[in-house]
Amino acid sequence: MNSMEKAKVLVIGAGPAGVGVAIGLARRGIKPVILLDRSERVGGVPSLYKVKRGGVPTFVLWTRGRVIFGQQMAERLAQKLQGSDIEVWLESQVSEISPQDKKVTVVSPNRGRFQVSADAVVLACGAREKTAAERGWIFGSRPSGLLFLKNLLDLMDHCGVRVVSRPIVLGSDSTAFTAAAILRNAGASDAIVVDRSHKPHCSLPARMYFRRWAKPVYHEGAPAVTVTGTQAASGVTLANGAQVHGSTIMICGDFIPNTELLLTGNLQVDLTSRRAVVGSDFQLSSRGWFAAGNILGDYHGAEWCYFNGRRVARRVADYLSRPDNRAKYPSPV
Repeated sequence: MNSMEKAKVLVIGAGPAGVGVAIGLARRGIKPVILLDRSERVGGVPSLYKVKRGGVPTFVLWTRGRVIFGQQMAERLAQKLQGSDIEVWLESQVSEISPQDKKVTVVSPNRGRFQVSADAVVLACGAREKTAAERGWIFGSRPSGLLFLKNLLDLMDHCGVRVVSRPIVLGSDSTAFTAAAILRNAGASDAIVVDRSHKPHCSLPARMYFRRWAKPVYHEGAPAVTVTGTQAASGVTLANGAQVHGSTIMICGDFIPNTELLLTGNLQVDLTSRRAVVGSDFQLSSRGWFAAGNILGDYHGAEWCYFNGRRVARRVADYLSRPDNRAKYPSPV
């Protein structure tokens, strides 16, 4: 172990919720605050959705009545951090947590392995899409051409890969219709959307919005699908034996909280839903540990996560103001 860093509050995750927490704390004069993320940029998932001429803006700014690109949302978050005393550590991965000691172990390509201790720690690690196995209705192998939305964005934006065939989208929430619109806008045919439900989970207003780019065909009530193809995907076979052909298969939606880090530190997690067990003050099962954003469960948009982070910051400030929790750091002179 190379060194030990200290902070008043450590925020793990620099997506919308984490930025909201850090900004809320900074505006209350709490410092030092460290905002840490394994990515190379601030913004979390929104930062993956680049601005493209004629592209598909998908992030709603409810406070402004606008729909913008994820990159624009990430830039707005980064601007909020400018001029603050918040320390932003990027490309920093948390490998271990010690709730009783309020310490975490961090691995960074620049600094190696080191520890950070804090008076309070906020986990804003977001959520992820379930794997095929976790969903329980998608079977078969995992050939090339079977992707999650994040994989697709990386391939299209960083590798210049184009999808020209008719894609198959497994899932029917707003993420699925986002994928269908992005694929159609990139030159693919209208997608075939397959799900177990008899009507899409994506709301009608959202479906009408995405019709500007794509009009996917919906296959309803598929209790199970089997991905076909060995080295490369060739389509899916439905439970009734019907085959749907396509060389690009997207697995979309159905999010679960990223609570793996909590489990490694024996913080309480509901194992069925994978949600963190939190109190009314957003505090986890160990004193001084908090959760913010989509790690709380239920998938919300970026702006909701930001304002939730601001609410969590108030709770953290209340916690730190109690006499028995007061700082290891003296007040500034």
